[in-house]
Amino acid sequence: MSKKGTRMGILVVGGSGFIGSHLCRILAERGEEVVSYDVSARPLGALLDAPENVRAKVKVVGGSVNDIPKLFRTIKDNKVEGLVYVAAVLLEADEMPTEALRVNVEGVANACEGARLFDLRRVVYFSSQGVYGARDVLEPVSENATLEPTAGMYQMTKYLAERLGQQYERQYGVSFVSLRPSMVFGPGQRLYYPLNMILAHAVARTSFARPNGADHPIDYTYVKDCAEGAALAYKSEKIKSPAYNISSGRLTTNAQVAEVVKKLYPGFRAEMGSGLIGSPILWKRILTGPLNLELARRDLGYRPQYGVEGGIADYSSYLNAHPQELLQMTSALVHPGEDWK
Repeated sequence: MSKKGTRMGILVVGGSGFIGSHLCRILAERGEEVVSYDVSARPLGALLDAPENVRAKVKVVGGSVNDIPKLFRTIKDNKVEGLVYVAAVLLEADEMPTEALRVNVEGVANACEGARLFDLRRVVYFSSQGVYGARDVLEPVSENATLEPTAGMYQMTKYLAERLGQQYERQYGVSFVSLRPSMVFGPGQRLYYPLNMILAHAVARTSFARPNGADHPIDYTYVKDCAEGAALAYKSEKIKSPAYNISSGRLTTNAQVAEVVKKLYPGFRAEMGSGLIGSPILWKRILTGPLNLELARRDLGYRPQYGVEGGIADYSSYLNAHPQELLQMTSALVHPGEDWK
């Protein structure tokens, strides 16, 4: 297969999703030619609000990560230079483990094979802080920490895909780097993260109450900081580590989130009992310390521009300007029968 000719364009696999759409927008705003490859054949998420000149730089191609002929044809026809892999089965991973393996592991293998055959400059893979597993002591976690992805199938598939990509690099010379973000929040994210729940109630002008969890600490990552980390990893001249932490770099408790939100909404009432989140148990299975960002700062120049406070303010402005999104978000966060669902 010919590897000659001028290359252009960055393929974002999963580009119509939550993180992927923000990444496509950031890359396009910086003048990059972007190809969004996703099961959805239309622009979604952050791209919908983008100016026309930005949207024009993003070509949307509908296709599955497991449709190898179409994936390879997309790489070839668009003269793709490299790719970022964001596609993932997340919530359904424990209920549909084989599907999670197909998308989260086999799909990564297909992307790496495309990178090998078409001599792409780099594969940036979105892993997760979940590969570190729960920690008894909440000290900063560095990239060389022991990996214990035992919380569920999602975390395990992320670990397996990291190892697979590293083998492609060792054996075939494919430049492969994993990013490990932690609890990404922002416009388009409707998962029942505590921060999402607290903020959604405040924007909707309703009170918030839970029997426990005020002291539960989480290292959040604002989605625009996360996308920035991916852009830096892709454009970096040389990658010196197989993985990089991308987050705010500090733990924020639910009580602290509520205090930040109250500054934006002085009349907001949030009442939470002390201690960790009691139910669902998942929050204890992924409880870990803040991610150490030293490697990402040194090698990539990554520094969170928004962090938690700035991210909450930006997300709040977005929700106020998009009442339909707020309605969809609050509907998605209703899960009776669990303390924090």
